[in-house]
Amino acid sequence: MTEEERYRKALANILFYQSINMTKAELQPVLFIDEEETDNWSIEKCRIQYVKDQLDFIDGGNLDDEMNETWRLVYA
Repeated sequence: MTEEERYRKALANILFYQSINMTKAELQPVLFIDEEETDNWSIEKCRIQYVKDQLDFIDGGNLDDEMNETWRLVYA
C-alpha cells in the first residue's frame, strides 16, 4: 500500500465515522444525489455515498485553500 493509499483510506475512515454521527435527514441534503432518490435508501447506503461524495469533492480541488490554511495553522 502506498502512502497516498494509506492517507486516502484514513480519510475515508474519518468521513465514515463522521457520517455515523449524522442522521439520514442530515445526510440527504449533503449527498450529491437528489433527496427524492435517496428517500428509499438505507442509512448505511447514505453513509457510504457520503464518503464517496466527500472524497470526490476533495479530489476536485474544492478544499485546496481551506486545507492549505489549516495546514499553516497546525504546522506554523
